Amino acid sequence: MEEAPPSRQPASWSDIPVELAGLVLGRLPAHVDPVRFAAVCPQWRAAARQGRVPPPMPMLLLPDATVYSLPGSQPFHFPACTGYTGACGTGNWLVFSGEDGCFLRDPFTNETVTVPALSRVRRQRVGDESGDKAEYEWFVIGEEKLPDAHKIIFCLPHLIAAIFSYRKVGITRIAVCQPGASSWWSVLMNAPQFVDIMFHQGKLYALTYMDTLFAVDISVDHSTGDPCVSQVQQVIGGLHARSNIFLPDGVLIMPVNYLAESPGALLLVYREIDLRVKGNWDKIEDLEAEQSRFEVYEVNFGQSQWAKMTTIGDDQVLFLCRRFCRAVNISHNEIPGDRIFFMDNDGYSKKASSTCSVYDMRDGKTSTPLPMVSWKPSTVFATWLLP
Repeated sequence: MEEAPPSRQPASWSDIPVELAGLVLGRLPAHVDPVRFAAVCPQWRAAARQGRVPPPMPMLLLPDATVYSLPGSQPFHFPACTGYTGACGTGNWLVFSGEDGCFLRDPFTNETVTVPALSRVRRQRVGDESGDKAEYEWFVIGEEKLPDAHKIIFCLPHLIAAIFSYRKVGITRIAVCQPGASSWWSVLMNAPQFVDIMFHQGKLYALTYMDTLFAVDISVDHSTGDPCVSQVQQVIGGLHARSNIFLPDGVLIMPVNYLAESPGALLLVYREIDLRVKGNWDKIEDLEAEQSRFEVYEVNFGQSQWAKMTTIGDDQVLFLCRRFCRAVNISHNEIPGDRIFFMDNDGYSKKASSTCSVYDMRDGKTSTPLPMVSWKPSTVFATWLLP
């Protein structure tokens, strides 16, 4: 009797040669596809590490942890982002609130870093004197005066910087700490309100709402080994006075500015938002964003001035949101360059829905890359994730 041929095991996806898997990977347009590709098995994960794929584009993260990948994909839920309360200004770090303060987490690696509670601050007064001669004072802020962390960024692996916002009194402060430290070092100085910070080429820079740029020098406290601010100096004066403009037809023109880092350059992105006023001028019920205009300036450190740019380059795209601003190279992606991606209603109204829009630097026109995507703003803002 003839023996039956040995049964063959069902083919496995992991049997695909790494080289062939790499060819498949190179044809996947959106970053979410390589992420899912690498999750199939160890062999495909190895192909993802070895494969030459276009640099990833930022992904749009909504407050409910729904994520959209550009240039376009079906939405998916990102569990590691669930419950985030804010975005860090650098990398992929998100801010989560804890019982004793808050912590930062990279949702792609699940790496977590704790930061001090906002109520625990070591306050210093910095002027022209050095950090060693500055005045220091410990204090604990009461719950009724607890500030908001307007923006938190990683400067170095051992240095975190933040802007604290005291909304009730309209004051902002710069603060620094080490990961896992028990307190912040906060700077007291006679300066206008800070709206953004950026770590550029080894130095921390702070921007005021009047477009004045300050350089913030960080040193180490000799008694504790903690980072502290040793000096704050003005680098560039404001472009001109910027303030809200009230038009008689019920439109409020509101200026907003951001700091961004482009290859080898520090940028100021100035945005004017036309907000439709609901209610009377003396009792505004809500604001709805209607239109945005942008200007981009590069820091000219040699001449201590802002240099206006007519283009950010055909291979560059800026991604903006309330606590994140990043220039991304798109030379090998399907997205056209010289454009600015932004949120229409970036937390300026709690009632009106928000969408993602794109501003073309060449003709000043605005379009919608994800026309079916909208969300209701809340205390948590939508942001960008850069894998």
